Parts: sequence; C-alpha cells; structure tokens
Amino acid sequence: MREKEKSTQIIYVRHGVTDFPLDRIYCDDREDPALNELGVAQAQQAALRLKETQIDLIVASPYLRTRMTAEAIAQATGAPLEFNKALRERGFGIWDGLYFNEIETGYPEDFLRWKQNPADFKPENGESVHDLLRRVSSVISDITTHHKGKCVAVVAHVGPIRACLCDALNIPIKHYRQLCVDYASSSRVDYGKSQNNFIYMNQTHAVADNHP
Repeated sequence: MREKEKSTQIIYVRHGVTDFPLDRIYCDDREDPALNELGVAQAQQAALRLKETQIDLIVASPYLRTRMTAEAIAQATGAPLEFNKALRERGFGIWDGLYFNEIETGYPEDFLRWKQNPADFKPENGESVHDLLRRVSSVISDITTHHKGKCVAVVAHVGPIRACLCDALNIPIKHYRQLCVDYASSSRVDYGKSQNNFIYMNQTHAVADNHP
C-alpha cells in the first residue's frame, strides 16, 4: 500500500493593526510602526485561536508589527520563532510612505496605470506583484521542502499573504486584491505533492466591531 502523502500545513497570519494611516502606501524600512492597543488585542486573539493547534514553527517578517504578532503566537503555542526579511511587504520604491492623493497629484500617469493594472505595475525602484510573489514564494518553497508533514505559521503582511494564497490556489495574480485578508486573520493552506488544499481563509475574532 502506498504511504499516504504528507502535506505541509501553512497558516498565514496577518499582523494586527497599527496607527499607520490607511490612506498611505505601505511603510518601508524608514518607518516601522508598532501595533497599537487594538492591534495588540488582535494579536492576542490570533494567538488564542492558534493555541490548541500543534504549530511546529513560526516564520515571520522582521518588522515590528509582524514581530509583535508572531511573538504573541509563539508565547501561546510554545513554537520556535524565526524571522525572514523576504516576507516583508511589497516595495513601492519612490512611492513608499506617500499618501494616495500625493501619488495621484505627483505621478498622475503612473497612478492611472497602477489603478488600471495593479498587479503588473512597478513604481520606480519598487516591485510589481509578480516580483513580490517570486520573493515570498521562495520562503514558502523552503518551508514545504524542509518541513514536510509539519504545521508552520507564517506571520506577514497583506500583500505577501494575498500573493501566496493566489499562487497556492491557482488564482490569477491579477485578482489578488479581491482576497479579503483582515488584520490578525488566519488563512490555512495544506501543501501536498500533487495538490494544495484550501482549509479556511480570513478567520478572525472580532475585537472592536467599529474599527475600519
């Protein structure tokens, strides 16, 4: 009898909320906001959700917001924690940290191209979503190769998680923005040799219903 294929469970967890303005492009190395009070509560709820899961390893983006979220999960589960900068958010180059209205005013033609084709567009010195996927998929490939049959929590940002979910589920990358990945949400994919299985997506526990 053929031995049953062992899948690698990956639970993607987005970090909790920060005070970084929602109308600004993702912050880069120059800004590294911590979780705010609500974000800390969200991280604790994420940790509670995963407390009874047998997590063998946590791999996280090293930025403060993901670090704080991952450390809460590590404390609750007892799983070892590693950091990998390849899980950082998409780089927007000269746009990093700008407000959307600043981009629309200062780079009107590029702004329009970005809105029309967000997956393919690459700001100056930045990344397209395809670039992002190539970067983060190397981390996922390493996990599935070296941790077969294990459960690994990947604590990252909305862009990398969306890209990984699209790739795992064969969703065209141009649709990545249509995937809902809320703050401190969990999404699980079981990676097998012949196919990947989608188990759940965007699992959350409400902390403050009135937060945007």
